[in-house]
Amino acid sequence: MYDFDTPAPRTGTGAIKWDLRQSAFGNGGALPFWVADSDYMSPPEVVEALQAAAKNCVFGYTAPTQRYKDAVAGWIGRRHGWQIDTGWLVPSTGIVSELSNIVRCFTEKGDKVLIQTPVYDPFAGVVRDAGRTLVENRLLHDEHLRYTMDFEELARQLSAGVKMMLLCSPHNPVGRVWTREEVCRVAALCREYGVLLVSDEIHWDILMPGRAHFSAGSAGTDGNVIVLCAPSKTFNVAGLKCSNDIIPDAALRERLIKWKESFHMEGPNNMGLAACEAAYTHGGRWCDEQNAYLWENAALVRETFARELPQVRIAPLEGTYLMWLEISKTGLGSRAVCEKLNRAGAILNDGYRYGDDSFVRLNIACPRAQLRAGLDVMVDCLAGELKP
Repeated sequence: MYDFDTPAPRTGTGAIKWDLRQSAFGNGGALPFWVADSDYMSPPEVVEALQAAAKNCVFGYTAPTQRYKDAVAGWIGRRHGWQIDTGWLVPSTGIVSELSNIVRCFTEKGDKVLIQTPVYDPFAGVVRDAGRTLVENRLLHDEHLRYTMDFEELARQLSAGVKMMLLCSPHNPVGRVWTREEVCRVAALCREYGVLLVSDEIHWDILMPGRAHFSAGSAGTDGNVIVLCAPSKTFNVAGLKCSNDIIPDAALRERLIKWKESFHMEGPNNMGLAACEAAYTHGGRWCDEQNAYLWENAALVRETFARELPQVRIAPLEGTYLMWLEISKTGLGSRAVCEKLNRAGAILNDGYRYGDDSFVRLNIACPRAQLRAGLDVMVDCLAGELKP
């Protein structure tokens, strides 16, 4: 059994989540539930691989080995049922920066790029910052806050000159794991209207019981799909700057490689490569145990709010370690709610940044004692704001 109850010593290490509490929120003692990384230690197998790499005492230029590529492909085949050719891999240094590269490589100024809101805020940022036209396809939700896609509106928008669609799968922040049928329908629409489908699947390993991830790369769209994945969320190695593009189409792959080369962009460093290889080679059991631990954390959140503050509704968590809490009955917007929570001692993300001001986002990838303490703060703080 792996240990998820012992907190990692992060204060004073430069950790954004912990050491920016004072400068960003004015409360250096608040419990952080914002940045999407974990507050327990990374897998010991990954730590041992990094220690072994450090013992080599050389940190020079490093290229991905065939062993690395085999590890990535093996993980994808075992965990997600998608058999990829290692020649499809383009190792990169992070998914957000790679989204920016892809938008700029495959579209022109003014081109339409579609995202599905509410969604992780850099999706809109990489589109707007590149001078492209942002098209928003709003997700729908039922009375239980389970989100679905508006396929009728999606088809209309894609048919109106959209050049690229950015898919978030599993979805941050609403917690959906899109089904095979949903992913295939998106892929079919993109294929029908000649839209390049770019699927950010960084959370694809973090699945709750009964859920299975179906990659957009498995949907028969080899000629118009790019899948982005990374070990960063699963194994808490985001700071090592290692991710992977999976591009089955040779022409697309070569175009992106040449575009990046024209800007002298380099790939991951040797420590990132070592961590990714170790995680994908030895991390299966750790991943399974983490998912079970996260499910218990999610149950604690649901039970606490159902008992103490039932006015706060929670979207069903199917994947990711991010919970989506509706706070509309406070009568306040998400930024005002987060400001009150910050002062009280718990830092969450406001939903405004993702496109819905009636929600806040809670990161539950932390030791349970930390989560319990944070829930106590949230309940005490919000009790006075919620309408009966």
